[in-house]
Amino acid sequence: MKAVEVTIKEFFRAGVTYISPSFQRPYDWRGDDVRRYLSSVENHISGGFFCGSVVVMRLANQPRALNVEQANLPQKLLVIDGNHRLITALVCLLAIRDFLLKFYPEALDRINDSIFFNIDAKGGRHFKYILPRQDRHVFEALVKREPVDSKASTILRAYKYVCDSLAQASESMLRSYSERIFADFSFVLLTLDEDEDPYPIFKLLSVPDQDFTRKGLHEYTRFSDDPQLMALIAGGESSEVEFKERTLSSNQGNLKQPSASFSVLRTVAGFMNSPNGGILLIGVCDDGKPRGVEGEYAIVDRGKSNRDGYLLYLNNVLRMRLSIENPFRFYTIELRSVQKRDICVIKVSPATSPVYLDKHLFVRSGNQTIEMLGPDLVNYVNTRWPK
Repeated sequence: MKAVEVTIKEFFRAGVTYISPSFQRPYDWRGDDVRRYLSSVENHISGGFFCGSVVVMRLANQPRALNVEQANLPQKLLVIDGNHRLITALVCLLAIRDFLLKFYPEALDRINDSIFFNIDAKGGRHFKYILPRQDRHVFEALVKREPVDSKASTILRAYKYVCDSLAQASESMLRSYSERIFADFSFVLLTLDEDEDPYPIFKLLSVPDQDFTRKGLHEYTRFSDDPQLMALIAGGESSEVEFKERTLSSNQGNLKQPSASFSVLRTVAGFMNSPNGGILLIGVCDDGKPRGVEGEYAIVDRGKSNRDGYLLYLNNVLRMRLSIENPFRFYTIELRSVQKRDICVIKVSPATSPVYLDKHLFVRSGNQTIEMLGPDLVNYVNTRWPK
């Protein structure tokens, strides 16, 4: 994932086509929503205006710009969040365009090509923003200045509302509005790879009482060396993700022989015995706050007191306590950084046979790890690993 602050002008650069997928809800901003947006335009003086965030995803097999010279490579990106604020910006620009044409009728193609169309090698025009089917025909008709017969369209009502608001605007004021929206209004653009799960990002953006606007999102990416891990943490615990605050049992500081937390070992065993495996994050509190494991380095290995000693200790404990031979075949351990704290990430694959921890068999049930006993144990083993 990549996050960067962009203006409307930079977002709608040449060569990029944005597709709003069919699962997006139809555009439903009403007069009050559009009025607040217009008020931001009218009251904006200088220094830029921040509009929130937009999340897009690369489609499979799309080229990526590796440097500035390649920035105009043809690309198709899926808009999975921020659709309404982008459409509102375009509707405002449409209305401003149509009023400006009263003063400069010859400027239609120039304005359209800078905002609404990509031009192919043969001179053909293609829309930069492809809306969902339920909104597409109205929006494209407005861009082409064709008659629109859908009175129920919310996009059309928004367009008319903007037009009514601009009815008394002068030519210089229209130009000023256009420049403000196009060049001064900005948002944080989060671009996901095609194989990334967007759900954790939605969770991150919807955390109550958190300011994931310009400041929050930039801190999220700047202070995290690993934005994907931060997104995983933001997604919370689930059947395949578990948080542990520490590696060791409580009050380990004075022990000559440190003892790994039983819950850590139990979770790894539970993931191995479950059909989908999972990811254990050590050094993360239950509420998702990164705590880090670096405070345990000196405890698990007083000689090295570093990452290597910690990883060696954890691998040795798993090897000795889990019943399966060569358990490392089914997990990987690495230390990754979030907010300048080391998080231990254990990615666990499903095991090919039952894995016991001190003669107990654990499995995942929802976001918990439970022990299988009696007939349930026999049935689970026979079903999970049929002979």
